[in-house]
Amino acid sequence: MKGTKYAELSSLDNAQLEKQIAENRARLTALEFQKVIGQLDNHAQMSVLKRDIARMSTVISSRKSSATK
Repeated sequence: MKGTKYAELSSLDNAQLEKQIAENRARLTALEFQKVIGQLDNHAQMSVLKRDIARMSTVISSRKSSATK
């Protein structure tokens, strides 16, 4: 499972990014639950999702900061 590239994310608008953040957070919650009950096979998926969420949040915040300048 590979993460999403920053260049790919910067081509999306903020609404799409917010939607993907919500979807990734839901997936992350499901993976955390699987981890607790011992059904998670690939623990790296959690790290990839966390990084993707951080990248998406960075794109949104950089747009907001450049818009205020």
